[in-house]
Amino acid sequence: MVQAMKQCSLRSGRARGLFRIGSLAAFALAGATLPGQPAAGSTFHVSPEGSDAAAGDELHPFRTVQRAAEAAQPGDVVLVSPGVYRERVAPPRGGEAARQIVFRSKVRHAAVLKGSDVWEPTWEAHGQQIWSGVVAEDLFTDTTHVDGANPFAIPLASTPWGREGFPEYERHRRGERGGNPAADPTIVYTLGQVFVDGAMYRQVPIRAELDDAAGTWFYDSSAHRLYLRFPAGGPQGHVVELTTRRRIFAPHDRGLGHIQVEGFVMEHCGNQYPTDFWVQSSPQWQQAGALGTRGGHHWTIRDNVVRLAQGVGLDLGVEGHPDADLEFGGRKRPSSAGHHVVEDNVIAHNGGAGTAGYLARGVVLRRNVVVGNNLLRFYGKKRWESGGIKLHSPHESLIEANVIVDNHSCAGLWFDQGAGNRTRIEANVIIGHHTGLDVEIGRGRDAVAARNVIVDNAVGIAFRESGGVRVVDNLIVSMTGTAVKNAHDPKRPGDWTSGPIDLVGNIIAGTTLVSVVPPGQSRSEARRFDGNAYAVVGDDDHPFAVAGTGRLAFSEWQKYWHDHNGGQDCDRHSIVATGFACSLDRVSGMLAVKPGFDPAALRRASGIADAGEAGPCERLGAGGGNLRLWAEDVVVGLPEPWAVTPGLTASAGGPIVGPGATQ
Repeated sequence: MVQAMKQCSLRSGRARGLFRIGSLAAFALAGATLPGQPAAGSTFHVSPEGSDAAAGDELHPFRTVQRAAEAAQPGDVVLVSPGVYRERVAPPRGGEAARQIVFRSKVRHAAVLKGSDVWEPTWEAHGQQIWSGVVAEDLFTDTTHVDGANPFAIPLASTPWGREGFPEYERHRRGERGGNPAADPTIVYTLGQVFVDGAMYRQVPIRAELDDAAGTWFYDSSAHRLYLRFPAGGPQGHVVELTTRRRIFAPHDRGLGHIQVEGFVMEHCGNQYPTDFWVQSSPQWQQAGALGTRGGHHWTIRDNVVRLAQGVGLDLGVEGHPDADLEFGGRKRPSSAGHHVVEDNVIAHNGGAGTAGYLARGVVLRRNVVVGNNLLRFYGKKRWESGGIKLHSPHESLIEANVIVDNHSCAGLWFDQGAGNRTRIEANVIIGHHTGLDVEIGRGRDAVAARNVIVDNAVGIAFRESGGVRVVDNLIVSMTGTAVKNAHDPKRPGDWTSGPIDLVGNIIAGTTLVSVVPPGQSRSEARRFDGNAYAVVGDDDHPFAVAGTGRLAFSEWQKYWHDHNGGQDCDRHSIVATGFACSLDRVSGMLAVKPGFDPAALRRASGIADAGEAGPCERLGAGGGNLRLWAEDVVVGLPEPWAVTPGLTASAGGPIVGPGATQ
């Protein structure tokens, strides 16, 4: 069986995939401009010991990255010395195709951009452990957002932790989708964040809940007073940081291009959860990452750590409605965005999605480690914008060799509005989600998902009111659920069709192996199967399902598709493997696999041996062995950042039971 070994450690490191795909180089070049060395330009230096009145050269550095950004022109480099920089960086201009503007940490991960400030109020004691202080409005200097500068005064657009609060009650009152008449309107979470000695304190929305859990805080908006529950001894000797900025690195202008951001740590950000981000009347809820491209194009985002945002870690698309802007000035949204290269980053422990990209085309995401996102456990109606990586209709994009692990109660890799046309999903590792790869409601065509390892997810791959993907040479293991699931709600509105779905040459294990909607039913198109190895988990001898027909044994499944597909593409070269087993060690990244058959021989028999590179298990042979999913120096798991771990339970497939949640 698959063992989910939760113990793990985190180091910042590059996600160098161990089953690499050299044949994709030409596609990558076609999908996005890959930067070479920038044309010769000036280099501006930044140091904590510098001055913004200085010249900005190596001997006379600037003090802030923003001052260097204002000076930088196409072809220039901003080189940032080690230190902590508490500021929002908003480049006023972009570069050019052969002359990027480059922002680079002089020492990898030693320049830290923070959206927080140290807070030193006049403390007032309330018993032995609870202390409070007044939060002055002049702390908040990022004043460009239409809903205000103070994250502690701005409610989250949806309630986290599986709770039903003010936003859900208001939707009910207005007669909107996602409303809940039983929601408690006194439950209000905000965009604020509090860190004590670097550890994250958890917000409670009701003052009395401070008495129930250590490491928590409550904000009284009427008195502008923040209450914290400290360990014994109170705040003396502790460093308290409050999130004071809405973004960390994002332009004010939209549509800037050819910007490179490399080697930074970015953390602490009071940004919003993007509920209904596409609605014109709510621009304040648009997608806005701690690191955001603002509808830009041809950015290179390389080797950064982006973590601990309240909402989205990184945004890559057009943000929201074309006639609305989350910042003052009413800047029109670009008609298109994308062609970014996002590689070798760690995107971790952000409150909502790790990465969001609305209608971003030609994006390359590769060798990133995406772990522990949806930290605030957004779960339920109108909490649909979480995921390790979530992209909307990313045409002609390449998602390659990413390690996507344990993003909480959400999909690991989620394509909304379809996977896009000619998108390639190659050699990713996706572990520990309610759905590993989720393709939802769209019209995408000619996408390919190949050579991925998708294990220990409640559902391996889901197609919901969508299709248009060829799934080939993957290892898909769901020991407690469905390996591949295609389901439709025929009443669901929208411009969608469930295009062709091909399953070819995969190893598929689960309690239900494949469940599909057949062609001609509910906007479905062709379904084709061959060259797969199926392994049944449990005792069910009818592990296949077809909507309208019921559960089928393997021979019945073959006959059903033989009749529907004219004797072709009916799993006639496929097998049911006996003796298949695998176990995962999340500490070492080793997946022990016993196929129970010869994968190479199956590929030859099915006629796909020359169709592409070998799948992840072919090198093991019939006897099996160990498959390393990530290099030894790659980050795969982070201890959660809480000062005190919240009392909650969360399984890959089940609902969140969080602090104060009702089931």
